[in-house]
Amino acid sequence: MWKVLATGLGVLAVLFSCVFAYFYFKYLRYEEDFVAEFLLKNPKKCAVFWVRNDSLLVGHRSDTLMPLASTAKTIVAVEFAQQSAEGKVSLTERVPLSEVARFYIPDTDGGAHRAWLESLKTSKSTDNNTASLMEVAKGMMQFSSNANTEFLMWKLGLNNINANLPKLGLGKHQPLYPFVSALYVCSDEHSATGLKKMPLSLYLQRTNKYFELLKVDTTVKAKFNMANVPLPVQRIWSDRLPGSTVREYAGLMKKINSRTYFSKSAQTVLDTLMEWPMRLHPDNKKKFVHFGAKGGSTAFVLNYALYATDKQGNKTEMVIFTNNLGVFEQTLLQAEFQVFIQRILTNDAKNKDILSILKKLN
Repeated sequence: MWKVLATGLGVLAVLFSCVFAYFYFKYLRYEEDFVAEFLLKNPKKCAVFWVRNDSLLVGHRSDTLMPLASTAKTIVAVEFAQQSAEGKVSLTERVPLSEVARFYIPDTDGGAHRAWLESLKTSKSTDNNTASLMEVAKGMMQFSSNANTEFLMWKLGLNNINANLPKLGLGKHQPLYPFVSALYVCSDEHSATGLKKMPLSLYLQRTNKYFELLKVDTTVKAKFNMANVPLPVQRIWSDRLPGSTVREYAGLMKKINSRTYFSKSAQTVLDTLMEWPMRLHPDNKKKFVHFGAKGGSTAFVLNYALYATDKQGNKTEMVIFTNNLGVFEQTLLQAEFQVFIQRILTNDAKNKDILSILKKLN
């Protein structure tokens, strides 16, 4: 996920929020499901689309554009799967880790890239400091490595990735661009006021310039200064991330969950990339035949898109987008979100309680 860390007072605010969250959950929490109650109490900060067995259960702000954060990496995963199925890229191609590292900025991804590198060591998946192209893609989806994402944008071609959007029926989806490279633009400007005044066209032009430069010259990384990207600047960066709607992403989840939309070979690759919850949590294999997901976050955003087919054949697609979150709100939602997701996917009384709450959003 996207977790750009703030500095100075921003760090103190984040630390304070963690302390606040601890005491909240220990002494003050009273809602049976914090996430559902929060969504209900903050309807303008969220969008929800929940489908079960082709029946729409909840549709709230279904067509409102909202920043995707790392949820957009699903689009890169789809292009990767289709290009591999067409023989345009090889899953077994060895990629020098140094090539991926071109796009890595320390302390801007919540430790995602480092966690991916550690996993490669643990699984002994590296050879002469290389990893397979498939491992790079898995690092993008399971660990949400931003560096892996920009490398794949380079490998697959941004034009190809964005050309796939209308083919997938994503008419409202804004084009993807190199998210990490945009941080260099933010660092250069280091003023929220100046960055806000910068036209989006110029912002994207400068972002793409850094993207092209990083492909050939990693010394440019020395220019980046995290101190120049405080929370107000991060807010502009977050607001300018590509956007889409919960309806569109639920439709994409349904395409993957149907197992009939994509070719068999592309579907196999998508299963590997999307269904990391089945690998990470073996207990899911007892309940589901398929369970795939991709989340995304910034300091102001918390998103989740999922699909599942349980052992009884019931199919679920659910997408939740949030924006304009406060530091406390984001921390609390993060802490409770996985419990909420498990309840969503379990057909029991707790599931029905959540549904009764969220239906009030309709």
